[in-house]
Amino acid sequence: MHKNFILKEWDSQFFNRRIFSFELPAIETASYDWPKKSLTTIKIGSADYPCLDVINRHGFSFVEGELVFKKALPVTVKPASLTDFNAYLATKSSIDELKLIVSDLYVNSRFREPWFSSLERDNFYQMWAENAVLSKFDDCCLVLKSEGSISGFVTIRIRGEEATIGLIGVAEPFQGQGIGKKLLELVQDYCISKKATAVKVATQTSNISAANLYSKAGFAIADISYWFYKQV
Repeated sequence: MHKNFILKEWDSQFFNRRIFSFELPAIETASYDWPKKSLTTIKIGSADYPCLDVINRHGFSFVEGELVFKKALPVTVKPASLTDFNAYLATKSSIDELKLIVSDLYVNSRFREPWFSSLERDNFYQMWAENAVLSKFDDCCLVLKSEGSISGFVTIRIRGEEATIGLIGVAEPFQGQGIGKKLLELVQDYCISKKATAVKVATQTSNISAANLYSKAGFAIADISYWFYKQV
């Protein structure tokens, strides 16, 4: 097999199929070089025209665009204490409710048909939410509640001085009530208390409502890229 194909071990195990990433720049690959019965994926910057030309020649299909938003965090003389956020931290008892909220929530996802079923998509995001609660990969999951029910949640990972929002979502009964704005405010306060100086978040180019939410909250576009798949 060509050295341009890198097996994505976690993805392959989770989805129970062989999934590869296609590494560029690529040596020309003949048809017999492609890994059989597999899905090959690649993400390319929107301005990387030479690489876009290469994958077009290799028969990749466009899947989804990705917008990365970033915001510098203000310096606060006396940031909130981390203990102030204990009431917002999701616990193991929150996992089942979070999984219900996540079901059918991320329809604007690159994990979509015909490459992935809606069940596979939901299982992926449910596992992500659970791992965030358990501090695996993402550091934590913060939740907002209304009369005892979770109205919205957000997962956060901080590396050095930069924070990354993993998942952010609002439960269906509470959508359109400004919960997304409150979640971003909560994220900002939490990240400042952890001494982060910037926070970023990615969303799909098709998710206009999310893009508008981040723009209104003072985030600016920092990067644009595209996902492509090739089924062999």
